[in-house]
Amino acid sequence: MTIEELSTILEESRQWNQEHGITGMLLYVEGIFASLGKRNVESAIAGRFMQILEGSREEVEIIFNKIKKDPRHCNVTPIENAPSSVRYFESWQMGFKVLSASELKDNSDFFNPDILFASGSDQELSRPLNFLRSFYLRGQSQQTSFQS
Repeated sequence: MTIEELSTILEESRQWNQEHGITGMLLYVEGIFASLGKRNVESAIAGRFMQILEGSREEVEIIFNKIKKDPRHCNVTPIENAPSSVRYFESWQMGFKVLSASELKDNSDFFNPDILFASGSDQELSRPLNFLRSFYLRGQSQQTSFQS
């Protein structure tokens, strides 16, 4: 995706989220990835999103259904859908970060989403939350371009 496309998504997300009491984080990983359903070059996907949405169950379900129907997305896979009494991204209508595939792998909190999805281990489910939360915590201690 281009910077302009990502900026449009981010602007629309922040506006929607502010109006509907949603907080969270959006991560875009640049690169070419094999489709989860098919492992061949013809099914390659350019770029990957990872997102946390926090808010009322009804509002989160509305936005998640919009995301699933958006033609720019494929293989939308929820990792976890559970109520929480805590907001982990309480001051971000939508935090945002772009990483290259190599930056993702070099990150100390890196996990391989393909392995996570395949394993289905409950112990591993908190890893995506902790990974995205690490950007939030860094953003709270310093001004960042992806904060809001």
